[in-house]
Amino acid sequence: MNISAKLHSLMNDKKSELDASYKIEKNKDNIIVISKNGRALHSKYNINNECKRVLENINKNKNLLIIYGYGLGYILKYLIENINDYFNKEIIKTLKIIVVIEDISVFKYSYNNIYNTDNNNIFFIHKDDSINYINKIVDYKSINGINLVMLPALTKEEKDNANIFYTKILNIVEKEVSNIFTNMYFENIWTKNIIFNSEYINNSSDISLFKEAFKGLKALLICPGPTLKHSIDIIKKERENLLIICVDTSYSVLCKHGIIPDFVITVDGGFFNSLDFVYENTQFPYLVMDIAANKIIPKCIKSNIIRFTSSENLGLIKYIQKFTKLSYLTTSSTVATTMIDFACYLGLDEILLIGFDNSYPFYERHMKHALSYEYMVNKTNKLKTYESYYFNTIRNNTNIDNYPPTEFVFESQMEYFDEYRNKYSNMKIKRITKEAVKINSIEEGQIEDFIINNIRKKSLHIAKSIYKKDNDANIKKAYSELKNLLEEFRNILSNTYDNINNNSCNIDNLYYETMNTVKEYQNKAGILQTILSATILMCDRGERENREKLIFLIMESLRNVNYFLTRISLIIEKL
Repeated sequence: MNISAKLHSLMNDKKSELDASYKIEKNKDNIIVISKNGRALHSKYNINNECKRVLENINKNKNLLIIYGYGLGYILKYLIENINDYFNKEIIKTLKIIVVIEDISVFKYSYNNIYNTDNNNIFFIHKDDSINYINKIVDYKSINGINLVMLPALTKEEKDNANIFYTKILNIVEKEVSNIFTNMYFENIWTKNIIFNSEYINNSSDISLFKEAFKGLKALLICPGPTLKHSIDIIKKERENLLIICVDTSYSVLCKHGIIPDFVITVDGGFFNSLDFVYENTQFPYLVMDIAANKIIPKCIKSNIIRFTSSENLGLIKYIQKFTKLSYLTTSSTVATTMIDFACYLGLDEILLIGFDNSYPFYERHMKHALSYEYMVNKTNKLKTYESYYFNTIRNNTNIDNYPPTEFVFESQMEYFDEYRNKYSNMKIKRITKEAVKINSIEEGQIEDFIINNIRKKSLHIAKSIYKKDNDANIKKAYSELKNLLEEFRNILSNTYDNINNNSCNIDNLYYETMNTVKEYQNKAGILQTILSATILMCDRGERENREKLIFLIMESLRNVNYFLTRISLIIEKL
């Protein structure tokens, strides 16, 4: 019997025995019933009818059932004995039942005298168990819906608690579903970029060659925040005595002032980020590029590419890693923090953040000469700058007519930087603040402390000595094999669709067979993993007839297969 630790502990407590407030008797059918303070927990006339009424609204297509309130367990017992009347046979395979115990004493009596079960898909928890415990026993990605059943004898307060509990679980499930569809959207973009960027794998170096390569060195890490303007002159003057790593959006800013960075970082490289490379083509030594970056970026530059992936679990990444080395760099949420992760990966002893403002007085936006921001702010009338959103929100809810101090707006973000000391314990991080809001967890620094004679020449010599293009990587073979696999899958789907009308009597079997085929190729061709997960989820959660779900399953799978086949065919021609 799956019982939570809290529930098990309470059952072993001597206080959990029935006391004088409980009355045990038999109803007219000679079945034991119980009352608490004169309130019957079960029908005194017909238990089976009570169970039928409680269970009558169960949706057969939902595979998570919450029974809130246990009583003597008759509802659960009746459900298990008649399970095929309440759930479809395919749902039963994945069905999970969570029983929330509201009265320990009654549950203990029932467990010892009435009913208990060792069914692996049934979990008994106490009403005060943490939601975190539920998260451990339920794989929300596999849940296609929730049924709530309540013991009829619950008090109003207990029924309210039941609905609160149900809502919490429902919110988590919906969040997981939302994540799947969000990942589906972005992974579609990332996967497309990876396909087209694959032509550069043979002409790039895996990031693993650079691990710990710059031990003992210091570097400037540059973002295009407004406070960068205070450092331009000294950086330009001491250029050869500084090692410079920057984010993609600060590349054009530095070039405009005659400063060529040593390493430029680009992560997902959206369209706006690519503009910095389109309009500024000054050559720099190394582009450190997430393989899922915007495909325009490597086309526009002549720099040496150091490749990495920030999406270790992406289906296409796992597939490519069978044919060539493509290492994972643990990255944070933004290109700026990924730059810090890269610096740590290099083994740098100390870094100075410049233009890493995050927030700053009066919401002065990124330096005007960062082309992507200039375009985004001035050329696209559908977009507003962040300062507009923040200021309007605050002004509408306060008496402030001028831009408020940034501490007021970004206070919650400061907690994120408190983790830096532990996360980067082997690398000292300093920051130039100037007009920007101070971050207590990051020490104030000065560029003068990072000036080292000819450090640029020394660093680039190290990089040149370890940089190695993977000319032997057989990427074309990888995509040719993947293309054959997708074409095989497409043919099976097409044949199944053509035979739907010939199998009208066995449509249920055809649906489940096709679902198994889709799952099989989902694993065979990792490129389809997330995309088809969303399709499968929509079928599982749908309440349409199996014929309609079958057609939807086939057409959506075909659409995704054709989408990637087209792009893979294009990249094979270029390889």
